[in-house]
Amino acid sequence: MNIKHIAILGTLFLLSCGNNEKVLHVYNWTDYINNDILLEFEQKTGAKIIYDTYASNEDLLAKLQIGASEYDVIFPSDYMISIMIEEKLISKLDKSKLPYMKGLDPKFTNLPYNPGNTHSVPYAYGITGIGYNATEMGEVDSWEVFWNPKYAERLLLLDDMREVFGIAFKRLGYSLNDTIPAHLNEAMAMLVEQKRYLKKYESSLEKDLLLSGDALAIHSYSGDVYQIMEEDSNLAFCVPKEGATLFAEAMCIPEKAPHKDLAYEFINFMLQPEIAGKNINEIWYAMPIPAALPFVDEEIRNDTNIFPSPEIMARSEFMEDLGNYTEVMERAWSELKVY
Repeated sequence: MNIKHIAILGTLFLLSCGNNEKVLHVYNWTDYINNDILLEFEQKTGAKIIYDTYASNEDLLAKLQIGASEYDVIFPSDYMISIMIEEKLISKLDKSKLPYMKGLDPKFTNLPYNPGNTHSVPYAYGITGIGYNATEMGEVDSWEVFWNPKYAERLLLLDDMREVFGIAFKRLGYSLNDTIPAHLNEAMAMLVEQKRYLKKYESSLEKDLLLSGDALAIHSYSGDVYQIMEEDSNLAFCVPKEGATLFAEAMCIPEKAPHKDLAYEFINFMLQPEIAGKNINEIWYAMPIPAALPFVDEEIRNDTNIFPSPEIMARSEFMEDLGNYTEVMERAWSELKVY
């Protein structure tokens, strides 16, 4: 049974049984959880899960900003968490209801976007990079590939403002979190040039297009590419030598969540080492729960693109909230999209 089936069954359950039953509404990224775990939680608790997905942090933020009140657990990324805290969109956590938080890797318990994890529980982390057809392209190790006319119309970048400008900033030798207007102008010129080779910006079907051969190289997330590498041995993933985006998603409870007690139960369930291990084996993303490693397949726990090596960590960065400068970038992004 896939996530769409779970969502449909959950909706039918709501319509047929009224509002007195236990229902949990989860809003997460696409292909970012093991479906069997959702079913296991349903069986354990008697709750029904309604599961919806989104393609970007900005989509999630917009949904909450317009007053969406049905979601119980959401999975925003690092920089977006600080924005949501500031806008009072997510609840401060009662950690007494989350005993398994004690098993988190200490490196993930005091990150800049939410010191002390007052509003968020680390879920999974990874890195962006390049998924590509190694048989047709040979070894790829640089963002330069997206400017290669040889591959015109078979290249995809994520439909994500921060990620796309981040590639240009890294190619120029700047920080992902650069806020110097002159540098943004340089990045803009570079990306305008790149559009002549681009098939499109895509954040939902990029894996499918790589797998089908319609794309030769895609800008994507490590675990997403590894999921399809299982299906096609010609595919590979690299973290470019210029550096890339480190990201960490967290589980949060919206301020308006209607079923907060059940949300706590779900988050605590996801933190159990065996459950976390099952999840890692399915989604191919690392989770910051050391006790889960014995439950993780050896090929996954030993892969430095999944559990990034110190060398990869050193050349990559987490995104930060850029404050008012985000509006400047948004204007540039809108201009870039219409070129």
